[in-house]
This record gives sequence, structure tokens and C-alpha cells, in this order.
Amino acid sequence: MRYFIHLAYDGTNYSGWQVQNNSPTVQGTINAGLVKLLGSAGHSFGCGRTDSGVHAKQFYMHFDSEHELDVENFCFRLNCVLPRDITLFKVIPMPDNAHTRYHAKERTYEYFMHFHKSSFMQKYSLFQGFQKTTDWDLVEQAAAIIPTIEDFTSLCLMSEDFKTNICHIKHTAWDLLPAHHLVLKKYDPADIYAPISTLDTKAMNEPVVRFTITSNRFLRGMVRRIVGTLLAVGRGKISLAEFEDTVRAQKEFKTTHSAPANGLFLSRVVYNNLND
Repeated sequence: MRYFIHLAYDGTNYSGWQVQNNSPTVQGTINAGLVKLLGSAGHSFGCGRTDSGVHAKQFYMHFDSEHELDVENFCFRLNCVLPRDITLFKVIPMPDNAHTRYHAKERTYEYFMHFHKSSFMQKYSLFQGFQKTTDWDLVEQAAAIIPTIEDFTSLCLMSEDFKTNICHIKHTAWDLLPAHHLVLKKYDPADIYAPISTLDTKAMNEPVVRFTITSNRFLRGMVRRIVGTLLAVGRGKISLAEFEDTVRAQKEFKTTHSAPANGLFLSRVVYNNLND
């Protein structure tokens, strides 16, 4: 029988989602838990392949079991054998042909940046306090071009896993969260915070900048490359015209810009007929 697992994880201590031979990964850790409880992990698959250090507020994986499971009890037991930085919400019986990766309709990522030095935010947001001034109007103008692009060859890492670099971007947005704790809040597309134009980096309420992007699929390193390149436009390292010309022509930038992993979250994965 096939089961989906709805989970979340702090990716700080892992070399990404996918199993690797010599590094700890989220998938490898969960597989070890499945072996403890079932005797075998079987073939487990995830809804995506997050990079080293990237987090997930919402993630789905699936595995097969030879025996029918008491899903509530199994979820509790598997949570007990997993470390604290991986949390299972639910184990869901599914048809045998259901696939967490191929049947996902869309995915949403969030990227966070903060401006007041914090010992606690460093794992979940990019500190911008020592950066020179960013022209956020230029950043937004460049971001507005992203949904008009189909081929993202210029904004991803090459991978043999993908036959095409075409993605259909549904939504991009920059907004301003008024407080640090909202970084860890469950993603809700209905939440709309202040426009980025109201940003005051000297404000005492510790503002956080958020970039949100939704697409049917994402390529290797794509969101981090997009964020890093948009910030480069805002800092005058790449002109707006150069940005648009390069991505439309599917060429390489003279210098690549990739935002650090710690500020990135896979925040929402959508399936037909699955509501969690």
C-alpha cells in the first residue's frame, strides 16, 4: 500500500532532501526511521529536492508498505524515532499510483531577509544589515519580469534530472513582514503584508523582507539564483536591461549570484483532492 507523509523540517543540519552516501539528509533520516518500524524503507520519494540547508514548512513524501498501517499510531511512532528538526503531521493512505513529485500541481517558496542582527534569525533569514543600500523599486521591476519568462536556463544550475528548463511561474511578490516571528508562520496565500516600498531598516519593529514565488515546478538552485540575481539588480551590479536581455536569451550572466540557503523555505505544495 502507498502512503503520503505530510511533514516539515529545519534543513540546517542536512545536506538537502535526497539521500547521499556520505552526508546526512532528510530523506535518509526518515528512511532510517522507516527501517526501524517496518524493517525496510522500500522506495521513498519526495515532492522535491531541496538544497543543503534549505527548510520546508510543508513537504510531502511517499513510501510503500506491504501491510496496512494504523496511520495515526504509525505517525506517532515515526515521530518518536525522528530527530526534533523533522516533524510529521500526518500519514495519508493513497492510491498505489499516487506520486508526491509528479502529481504536485504547484509549489510555493518563501525567502526571508532581515536587517537587525539576531542570534536566533541567522538560521532562517539572510542578514542584510551590513549590505549597501538596495534599490527595492528596481528589485520589484526585475521580479515583475520573472512570470513572463518560460525557459529558466539563465537562472538555475544545470542538472541531468531535467529534460527541459521550462517552468510556468504563477506568482511572484515582495512584501514586508513587521516582526521576526512571522518568518516561521505557516504559509497562507491570503496573508498580505506591507508593500516593500514602506521598508525602514532603522525601524524598531525589526522588519523582515519576504520574496514569494509559486510555480508548477522548480529547477535545481532556481529560487536561490533568482533571489540572488534580483538583489544584484537592486545593488547596481546588473542593470535591469541586462537582466531582462540575459534571461530572455537564455544566456549565462557574467557573474552568477545565488542567495544563501538559510533564508529559503519550501512553504506550500498543492495536489488535487488532498487538503492538509
